[in-house]
Amino acid sequence: MGEFTFGSSREVLPLCRKHDEDRDMCCEDCKTIFCVTCGQTEHKEHNWGSIKKISSEKRRDIPKISQAIRGCVQEITESLSFVSQMEYEQEKRHSGQIRKLVKQQDEMVSEVFKITNANIEKSKGIYSRCQQKLATLKTNMNNYKRELLDKVQFLDSQSGSMTGFQLIETRNDAEAVIAEVNNIDLTAYGHLPCFFKGQMDYQALKAMYGTLMDPEHIKVSRLANFKNFSNTIVSIHSVSEDLAWVHGWDCSAYLLSNIGVTKKTIEMNSLSNDFIVGPGGIHIFTDFENDEIKKMDENGRVSVIVSTKPLTPIGIGKSLDGNMLVALVDDYSFKINTNSKRLLKLISIDGEEMRAFEFDKDGSTKLFTKPHRVFQNYNTDICVIDQIGQSSGVLRVLSSDGAVKFDYRGNYVKKRFDPRGLVCDGNCNIIVTDCLHSFIHMLSPCGEFIRYIVTKQEAIDSPYSVDLTKSSLWVGGKNGEISVYRYISDPNN
Repeated sequence: MGEFTFGSSREVLPLCRKHDEDRDMCCEDCKTIFCVTCGQTEHKEHNWGSIKKISSEKRRDIPKISQAIRGCVQEITESLSFVSQMEYEQEKRHSGQIRKLVKQQDEMVSEVFKITNANIEKSKGIYSRCQQKLATLKTNMNNYKRELLDKVQFLDSQSGSMTGFQLIETRNDAEAVIAEVNNIDLTAYGHLPCFFKGQMDYQALKAMYGTLMDPEHIKVSRLANFKNFSNTIVSIHSVSEDLAWVHGWDCSAYLLSNIGVTKKTIEMNSLSNDFIVGPGGIHIFTDFENDEIKKMDENGRVSVIVSTKPLTPIGIGKSLDGNMLVALVDDYSFKINTNSKRLLKLISIDGEEMRAFEFDKDGSTKLFTKPHRVFQNYNTDICVIDQIGQSSGVLRVLSSDGAVKFDYRGNYVKKRFDPRGLVCDGNCNIIVTDCLHSFIHMLSPCGEFIRYIVTKQEAIDSPYSVDLTKSSLWVGGKNGEISVYRYISDPNN
C-alpha cells in the first residue's frame, strides 16, 4: 500500500528501498509502483512511465473503475444471497436427515442403536464442517464488499482532487480485490449430505439401515480435455474406461481414446440425434430426419429397425432387460394440446413396440412436453429429461410402471434449468448436466440434490452429453469439447 494520507490530495512519495529514489513510476503490466531506476532495469521491457503521466491518462477512467467495483459489489451481494440459501438448505437437509435416521431406527430392532448414533454424529460433523466453511466464506465476502465500497466512495468523492499516486494505488488495490472475488468458486460450498435408506432385513442390519453419504467422499478429477470437433457432441457412449463413441451433427461416428486420439471413423450417412451401443457393438440410433430407428454395424452398414412415423424419435436409452426406451414427439414445439403426442415407448431390439408411457396415473395428464433423453436407472426407475421451453427443462423420474416419483428443476438459484446429458452411477445416483450454466448436478436416487460434481475450474462449457463406465466419466459440450474425469463414488467410504 502507498504511504499517503487517505483522502488527502497532498503527494507524499515513498522512497525505493533499493535505490533510495522517489517511487514516482508505475508499470501497467505488473501493476506496481517503483522508482525510475527500477523502471530502467527490472521493467525496461514493460509498459511503464511516470505516475503523473499515466494517472493523467487514466483519470478519465474513474467512472469505468467505479462501475467495475460496483459490478463486483453487486456480484458479492448476489453470491451472499446464494450462500445464505445454501446455509438454509444445509440446515433443512441436516434436520431432514436426522428425522430419517431416527424414523429408520424406530422401525428396526434395538441392535441398530449404535449404528444410529454413529450416523447422527457423522451428519453433525458434515453439517458443522459445511456451516463453518460457509461462515468463513461469508466473512471473507463481507470484508471484500466493505473494502470495495470504501474504494468506490473514495473514488467518487475525491475524483477531482486525488493525487496520481492515490489513483493508481486505489485502482490497483481494487483490481486485486476484484480478482480475489472472481476466483471464489461457490460450487465448492454447495455440498449436502444424503442418507441412503435401506430395506428391512434383520440378517444384514447395518447394510439395510442405510448410509449417510458424505458428499466430499465423491472424488471427481479431470483426466483429459480436448476438442476434436467444431460442432455439438450430440451423444457420447463409453465402451470402456479408455474408449468412447461420439456422434455429432456431421453424419459420422468416431471412436476416441480418453486422450483425444481418433481410433476409428465411420461415415453413417444419417443424422443421429441419440444412440446406444447394443449387442456386438452395433450402434442403435434415432434418425429424426426420416423418423426411423436404425442400427449400424462396425463396418458402417446402416439398416432400419423400425419406422416411428408419424412420430419423430429424439432420445434413446437401454432398458434393463436389454430393449430400447425411445422418446418420441409429434412436433418440436413446446405447446401441447389434447391431440399432442409426446411419450416414451419401450421397443424390443427387433423393433416390436412393447409398452408406451404417455399419461400419468390419472390416464389423462400428459407426462411430457418434449422428452429429450432417457436412462433407466439400476433401481428400475426411468429417468427422463423433458424440455419444457427454450433452454429450460425438468428431470422427471418415473417408476418402472410409469408413475411419477419426482421432478427435479435445478438447485438453489432461481434460474432456468437446462438439463441435456443424463446418466446414473452404480449406486443409482443420478448425474445430469445443465447446459445453460455449465453445472453437472448429482442427485440421490430419490431426487435429493447432493452436490455439483465438477468444480468451476474443471467444468466444460455447455455440457450437452454424458456417459459413465466404471470410474470414467465422459462429458461432451456444445462447442465440440470433450472432458474425461475420474469418478469415484463410494457411499460406504
